[in-house]
Formats: sequence, structure tokens, C-alpha cells
Amino acid sequence: MSALPSALELQATPAREASGRWLRRLATLLALAAIAEDLGIVYLGTSGDHRFTLDLSLITFGFLGIVLTFPLLGALIVQRRPSTRVAWLMIGLGLSVGLGLFTYAYGVVGSPPAEPLPFALPALVASQLFFLPAIGGATTWIMLLYPTDRLLAPRWRWAGVLAVVGAAVFVVGTLFRPGELDSAALPGVVNPIAATGGLGALAETLINAGNVLGLCALILAAVSLVLRYRRADLVVAAQIRWLALVAVLAVIALAISLPDVPNPIDDIVFGLALTFVATMPLAIGIAITRYRLYDIDRLINRALVYGSLTAILAGVFTAGIGLAQRLFVAATKETSDAAIVGTTLIVATLYAPLRKRLEGLVDRSFKYEAREFGAYRAELASYLRLVDPAQASRRLAVEAMRELAAGGAAVIGRSEEVVATAGSWPVPAAVRVPIGRAETFQGTLVVGPRSDGKVHDPRDVEMLADLAMLVGAAVRRG
Repeated sequence: MSALPSALELQATPAREASGRWLRRLATLLALAAIAEDLGIVYLGTSGDHRFTLDLSLITFGFLGIVLTFPLLGALIVQRRPSTRVAWLMIGLGLSVGLGLFTYAYGVVGSPPAEPLPFALPALVASQLFFLPAIGGATTWIMLLYPTDRLLAPRWRWAGVLAVVGAAVFVVGTLFRPGELDSAALPGVVNPIAATGGLGALAETLINAGNVLGLCALILAAVSLVLRYRRADLVVAAQIRWLALVAVLAVIALAISLPDVPNPIDDIVFGLALTFVATMPLAIGIAITRYRLYDIDRLINRALVYGSLTAILAGVFTAGIGLAQRLFVAATKETSDAAIVGTTLIVATLYAPLRKRLEGLVDRSFKYEAREFGAYRAELASYLRLVDPAQASRRLAVEAMRELAAGGAAVIGRSEEVVATAGSWPVPAAVRVPIGRAETFQGTLVVGPRSDGKVHDPRDVEMLADLAMLVGAAVRRG
């Protein structure tokens, strides 16, 4: 069964519909706020203060990627499913990390010996409150709830509680930790609300305990995601696969980088951990576009088409006016409104053919199908395409030919008969992969040479073999 709800579950009362509109607007505003945070961080990081700079490192790309990708994808999901908890957790995660980074950067840049900025020291203290609750707590809950927006079982809520407790303990310890706020960037600047004596030692203990509890919660959440993958049907398993992979890698990297011991590769491992976390929205995006998760594939498709179209036409319009005005000035020594009129006509002429071209390019990777009776009808149609042998064979041949850029492909049955073909056939066999394993074997997929004469990429062949195994299992189950 897919993680998508049926059409009946999408029916909404007027009050619920009004609430959904406000939630969509709020999500959009929060996504714009995340973009503003990213721009603010980049501005402060390029202001010339050597104490806070954005170098080309995995840590920089990881942090900035988290701030940007989580809220944007979360806001897109909310446009279709306003009450999806995973989406709001994604928005909150990105905003929290962004707020932590921005307040930290503001505090560093605004501290002496540079020209003091208002509330720089309070901002520096407050910046410590956001990172672990966001990366530890929100990430844990995303892995626990994805993709069904429900826990695998009620007992798994204790993993989420553990993440919240760990984040709270860490925040309390960090707020009252004695000593310098940042010995590397701000030597001599001490915590103004630091605890003293035995309470200071307790604060250090709370920080270590919070790290351990947060890491344990992340490990449990990763285990939950893997178990969900192992127990899921084919569609849900496909939706989970990529997120499970990057989540496990992120947890492993965080576990290596968290211990406070000298380590020459600590920054590299921590940067990898952040980068893996930042790719989690990309993994969810694959599930959305390939396996119809959250039913927003059409929204993403149209956003890409018209966003790209607007950007290209705006660029053409701006460049066209500038060029035309230069020509008029060179010829007549003065500007002319004819430049604006002529450029507008050019842009209007380009609109339709450029839109069709962009639709063709985007549809290759972000396809959607019109649905007349909601998501339930799409589920049934997708299921039949998967398990009906004739349809599954034809679709497999077409997809294999297109993805491998081959001249032709065919599905050969168990009795060596040709079941389905795509493109030119027969052609010399360049790739042969079994459809299904021993107990689910349905035949063989044969793909011809590439149309451009190049050798097939082994990674593409490996992915094709994995797809053929899934097709065999689906047909056998059906």
C-alpha cells in the first residue's frame, strides 16, 4: 500500500479549507524567511571580518544547504498537504539552523574590536539555542514519521521524546556553561550568564549528556526508518530508500564527529554529516517526483517550468533593453522608448516556444499525470501498470531505452519469446539483466547499444538491474 491517502481522506470541511489556506500562506512566508536568513548569513560572511568567513568547505555548504532546502521543500509539501507534520518539521529545522547561524554571525561580526553592533553579545549567547534542537530533534522526528506521517508503532514515540529531552538538557547546559563563548573567533569574550563553581561543572555534564541523548535518539530514528523500509510494500519502500541511505550515513558521521577529542579529520567528518543532512530533502524530492509521495509532483513540475521561464524572459528583457538603448544612443545620441517596445515584442514572441521547450525538458525528470478522480484513481492505475505483465513489460522496455539512451530494448519471456519492445528491434544486445530473482523470475530485459555509440555507464546498468528486480517482484505479487 502506498503512503498516499485515498481521495476520500482529502475531503475537507469549509473550516478546514480556510485553515489550510492560512497554513499555505504561513509556509510560504517562512520559506521566504529562510531565503532571507541564507542571504543574511552570506552577507555577514562576506563582510570582510576574518572572524566569520564562508570558505568553500563541506561545513559551509552543509549549513547553507540545510537552511535553504528544508524550508523550501517543506513549503511545497504544505501547498498540497497543509497538515503534514513532516513538512512543518522540515520548515522548522531549516529556520532554526538559519536563525542560529545568523545570530552567531551577527554576534561575532558585531563584537569588538570591530564597530559594536546592538545586542551583539545577547545574539551570540542566543545562537547556542538552535543547532542541537534543530539538527538533533527535528531530524529525529522526520525520520520517525516519514513517509506516512505516522510512527512505525506507538512505542517509537519514546525515541522522539528522547530527542526532545536531549535537546532541552543540551540547551540548559550551553546557556550556563562557564568560559569563553568561542575561543577561536572571540578569545576573551566570556559567557555573561555562566554558572560558577559546582553549577559550572554541572553545565558541562549537561552538555555531554545532551549530546549523548540526541545521538541515541538519532540512531533509534535511523533504525526505525530501516525497519519501516524492510516491512514496507514496494511503493513505500521505494519512497524510503534514498532517505534511509543518507540518514544512516549522516548518523554515522555525527557519531564520529561528536566526541570532544582531538581529531585531524573532525571538521571533514562533521562537514560530511551536515552535507548528508542537507541532502535529505533531495532524497524526499526523489520520492515525490518518482513515486508520487505527497502528491505534489505536478506542483513541482509547474514551479520549475514557470520559474525558469520567468527568470529567462526577465534576463532577455533586461539584456535586450540595455543593448537596444546602447544602439539608439550610438546612432541618435539619445535614448528611445522604441527600445522598450521592441524588446517587449521579442519577449512576447519567445514566450510560447520557450515554454514548450522548458516543459519538455522538465517533464523528462519531473513528470505528472492528470487525474480526474483524485489520488486514489492514480494509485489504482499505477498499481495495474506495475503488476499487469504486458503493461509492466512494455513500460520497462520504454524506460530502459530512454534512461540508457539506447536505440532499442525488449523484454524476453521465460520461453525466449519477445513480450514487449521499444524503439528499433532487433538490435545487438549490449545489456542483459534478469527481471526478478529466482523465485520471481519473469524473463530478461535486453537493451541495445547507445544511440551515440558510447559505452553504457555501469552505474546506469546497476540501477536498471535493481529496477528489473522490483518489476519482477511486483508482477509476481500482482
